[in-house]
Amino acid sequence: MELDVRNTICPQTTLVVRRCLMELEPGEQLTVRGDYPPAERAIKRACYRHGFRVSGGQTGEREFVLTITIPEESE
Repeated sequence: MELDVRNTICPQTTLVVRRCLMELEPGEQLTVRGDYPPAERAIKRACYRHGFRVSGGQTGEREFVLTITIPEESE
Protein backbone atom coordinates (compact mmCIF):
# COMPACT_ATOMS: atom_id res chain seq x y z
CA MET A 1 0.00 0.00 0.00
CA GLU A 2 1.24 3.52 -0.73
CA LEU A 3 0.38 6.67 1.18
CA ASP A 4 1.15 10.25 0.17
CA VAL A 5 1.16 12.60 3.16
CA ARG A 6 2.84 15.52 1.44
CA ASN A 7 1.39 18.89 2.41
CA THR A 8 0.25 17.62 5.83
CA ILE A 9 1.86 18.30 9.21
CA CYS A 10 1.87 16.58 12.58
CA PRO A 11 -0.14 15.30 14.25
CA GLN A 12 -2.33 14.70 11.20
CA THR A 13 0.47 12.94 9.31
CA THR A 14 1.12 10.42 12.08
CA LEU A 15 -2.58 9.75 12.61
CA VAL A 16 -3.15 9.01 8.92
CA VAL A 17 -0.16 6.63 8.86
CA ARG A 18 -1.39 4.88 12.01
CA ARG A 19 -4.86 4.33 10.51
CA CYS A 20 -3.34 2.81 7.37
CA LEU A 21 -1.06 0.53 9.39
CA MET A 22 -4.08 -0.82 11.30
CA GLU A 23 -5.56 -2.04 7.99
CA LEU A 24 -2.51 -4.09 7.01
CA GLU A 25 -1.85 -7.75 7.69
CA PRO A 26 1.42 -9.17 9.05
CA GLY A 27 4.10 -9.19 6.36
CA GLU A 28 2.54 -6.35 4.36
CA GLN A 29 4.26 -3.03 3.74
CA LEU A 30 3.24 0.60 3.71
CA THR A 31 5.26 3.12 1.68
CA VAL A 32 4.88 6.67 2.97
CA ARG A 33 5.87 9.79 1.00
CA GLY A 34 6.07 13.06 2.87
CA ASP A 35 7.62 16.50 2.88
CA TYR A 36 7.54 17.56 6.54
CA PRO A 37 10.79 16.49 8.30
CA PRO A 38 9.31 16.49 11.85
CA ALA A 39 6.67 14.02 10.58
CA GLU A 40 9.38 11.66 9.36
CA ARG A 41 10.92 11.59 12.84
CA ALA A 42 7.50 11.15 14.51
CA ILE A 43 6.52 8.29 12.18
CA LYS A 44 9.83 6.49 12.77
CA ARG A 45 9.52 6.90 16.54
CA ALA A 46 5.96 5.55 16.58
CA CYS A 47 6.86 2.59 14.37
CA TYR A 48 9.87 1.58 16.48
CA ARG A 49 7.74 1.86 19.63
CA HIS A 50 5.12 -0.51 18.16
CA GLY A 51 7.62 -2.99 16.71
CA PHE A 52 7.25 -2.13 13.02
CA ARG A 53 10.34 -2.22 10.81
CA VAL A 54 11.14 1.06 9.04
CA SER A 55 13.58 1.70 6.21
CA GLY A 56 14.26 4.68 4.01
CA GLY A 57 14.41 8.37 4.79
CA GLN A 58 15.29 11.64 3.13
CA THR A 59 15.18 11.66 -0.67
CA GLY A 60 15.66 15.39 -1.16
CA GLU A 61 15.96 18.59 0.79
CA ARG A 62 12.58 18.09 2.47
CA GLU A 63 11.01 14.95 1.00
CA PHE A 64 11.22 11.50 2.49
CA VAL A 65 10.07 8.01 1.59
CA LEU A 66 9.65 5.42 4.34
CA THR A 67 8.82 1.74 3.93
CA ILE A 68 7.12 0.30 7.00
CA THR A 69 6.79 -3.47 7.33
CA ILE A 70 4.29 -5.15 9.63
CA PRO A 71 6.17 -7.93 11.45
CA GLU A 72 4.93 -11.50 10.96
CA GLU A 73 4.39 -11.89 14.71
CA SER A 74 2.09 -8.85 14.80
CA GLU A 75 -1.52 -9.31 15.87
